[in-house]
Formats: sequence, C-alpha cells, structure tokens
Amino acid sequence: MGDQEAKADALVAQAKKRLASWMNLSSNKYEDAAELLTKAANLYKASKKWDEAGAAFEEVARCHLKLVSAHEAASAYTDAANCYKKTNATQAVLLYKEAVAIQIDMGRFSTAAKLQKEIGELYETEGELSLAMEAFQAAADYYAGEESHSSANQCLLKVAGHAASAKNYSKAIEIYEQVAMSSLESTLLKWSVKGYLLSAGLCHLATGEISNIAKAVERYEQLDVTFAQTREGEFLRKLCSAMERLDADAFTDVVREFDEVSRLDAQKTSLLLEAKNKIKESQEDIT
Repeated sequence: MGDQEAKADALVAQAKKRLASWMNLSSNKYEDAAELLTKAANLYKASKKWDEAGAAFEEVARCHLKLVSAHEAASAYTDAANCYKKTNATQAVLLYKEAVAIQIDMGRFSTAAKLQKEIGELYETEGELSLAMEAFQAAADYYAGEESHSSANQCLLKVAGHAASAKNYSKAIEIYEQVAMSSLESTLLKWSVKGYLLSAGLCHLATGEISNIAKAVERYEQLDVTFAQTREGEFLRKLCSAMERLDADAFTDVVREFDEVSRLDAQKTSLLLEAKNKIKESQEDIT
C-alpha cells in the first residue's frame, strides 16, 4: 500500500510540474496532466486513500474543462464524488452537482437523474431529509422528461415517504395518488397501484380528517375498480369505518388482522399510530 501511495504522490507532483510549465501553452500539458492524475487517483483508490483520490479526480476534471472535453470532465467529477462520498459527503454533493450541470448541458438527462438520485441518497445518510426530497424530486423530473416513468416513480415515492415522515401529509397524498394514476396506465406497473393507494389512504387517516378519508376511499375505488376487492382496499375501508366510529379497539383489531398476513413496514406502522392517536384525541374532545 505504501509503494502505491508513493507512486501516486510522485505522479501528482509530476502532473503539477507539467501544469506549471510556461514553456508549453498548448493543450498537450492538460492532456498529459489528466493522464498522470488519473493514474494517481486509481493508485490512491487502491490504497483506500479516498480524499486523495477524490482530489486527484477533481484535478482531472479541471484539466478536461480546459480541453473543452465536457463528457470526460463530467466523468471525472463523478469519479471524484464517488471517492469523497466515503469520507466527505459535503464535497461529494458539490462534485455530483458539477457533474449534473455538465450532463444537463449535454442533454443527458437520464445520467443527470442518476446523479441526482445519488445526491438524494447522500442527503438521506446525512439526515438532511428536506434536501434529500429536493434531490429526489429533481431526479424524478429528469427521468420523467426521458419517459423513464418507472425510475421517476421510484424517486417520487422517496419524496412521498419523507413527506409523510415529516407529517406533510398533503404532499405525500398528492404524490402517492400521482404515482398510482400514472401506474394504472402501465401493464407492468399496474400491480403496485393498490400499495400506493393504501399509502395515500393511511396518510389521510393520519390527518384525522374523517370526512376527507371517506371521500378518498370512495375515489380510490372508482380510480381502480379492482381496489375494493384487494386486501389493501378492504383494510383501508375497515380502518375508515373504525375511525368514523371513533373505535380505537376496532381500529387496533383491524390492524392486527392485516399485519398477521401482510407485515406492515415501519412507515405504515407510524402512520397507523398517528391515526390511532387522532381517534383518542377525538374521544377526549367528546368527553
């Protein structure tokens, strides 16, 4: 490992010397430096020196910008970000954004979308959920522009999930319904509609606005004529009924019966707990 690092350091020094040369003002020095720095970056990667590898790739990108080689510059910025994300999320995000900007200029929106998704995932890891939502929304927009509806929906569902966690139920409902409607138009995606409508319905329940919940369930059953006969549709209808009666025990029984067959994930469980709390609050208001 020490030998590799030493070789990498020597290559970086050689590249800097080449770039500092005033005798050769042609593009050759940038091409030579980019080649040396790329070799150095890969040696740093092999030594797991992620910051050094990221810095070297960053310099490679700058060389390619001097050469007006947009594709190579974007690739180098992406390589740099991939290294930095192991040690420095802030720097990784900055360089992913540089790559995104170049990809957009080149009209490569699918690649830009993938990078935006990486940014969203990094923000998730760092606990920056509002920024993650923005990044996933941008990725969804880019995917949608390229007619990659399945990938766009995956990113939108990330936004909806974070919105629900932040108790921004109206935004979550809007997105779940949007994804459900777009999925109905696809033979391949149709099977997942019941899950999206259930998530939207649970967000409605979590608001505690009973009149809106009943209307939403009716609308979902009209939107997807098969929904009422699914386990998810029956589950939502029973939950709605229990909530209308302010019957917390019946609500709990319905949840337990469903969970015994189809395990509820953490997000759905959290929404159901919020809904149950709304029932209890309403009971207290009456008494």
